[in-house]
Amino acid sequence: MHGPALGGGLEWALWCDYRICTDSPKTKLGLPEVKLGLLPGFGGTQKLFPLVGLQAAMDMMLTGKDIRPDKAKKMGLVDLVVSQPSLEAVAIQTAQGLADGSIQKSKPKKKSLVNRFIEDTPPGRMIMWKKVEEMVQKNTNGNYPSPLAIIECVKNGLEHPSDWDARFKFERELFVKLAETPESEGLI
Repeated sequence: MHGPALGGGLEWALWCDYRICTDSPKTKLGLPEVKLGLLPGFGGTQKLFPLVGLQAAMDMMLTGKDIRPDKAKKMGLVDLVVSQPSLEAVAIQTAQGLADGSIQKSKPKKKSLVNRFIEDTPPGRMIMWKKVEEMVQKNTNGNYPSPLAIIECVKNGLEHPSDWDARFKFERELFVKLAETPESEGLI
C-alpha cells in the first residue's frame, strides 16, 4: 500500500495474508466510514479485531482516525513498512516467500496479559464494552446509529467465531440499513 488506504481500500488489504505499506507521508490507513454514518461493510468489522485486538479495532472504527505506517506496524495492521521505491520488489519477494513457505502468513499481534484479560475474558469484555458504549454516548449523544451498529457487528462476530458467512451477512445487512438512514444521507 502506498498512499491512502482508507475504507474499502484497507478492508481489501485485510483479506490478504500479508500487508506491506510504504513509509511515505502520503500513506495512511483507516476505516473512516463512521464519519459518513456507515460501518466498514466489506468485512472490516470482522477482519480487523482478530488482527489488531478489540480495543485498537474499536478505536479505529469508532473514531475513523487515520493510522500512519509506523503505528500500523506496531499494532499489527501491516507486516512490513518499506520505502516507496522498494515496495514492488519487496511485495514480489514476499509473495514468492508466501507461496514457497519461506514466509509465514500474518499472525495476530501478541497481547499483553492485561489486554488478554480485557479482550478475551467475559469480565474484561463486560468492562470494555461498558467503557466503549459510554464513550460513544458521550461523543454522539445517541444521535448517530453507526457507532452502535459497529459495536453490534463486532459483538455478533465474537458470538459466532466460526461462522464467517453469518458474520459477513450480518455486517452487510447493517451496512444497508445505515446507508438508508437520514444521518448517513446527511453526512455523505
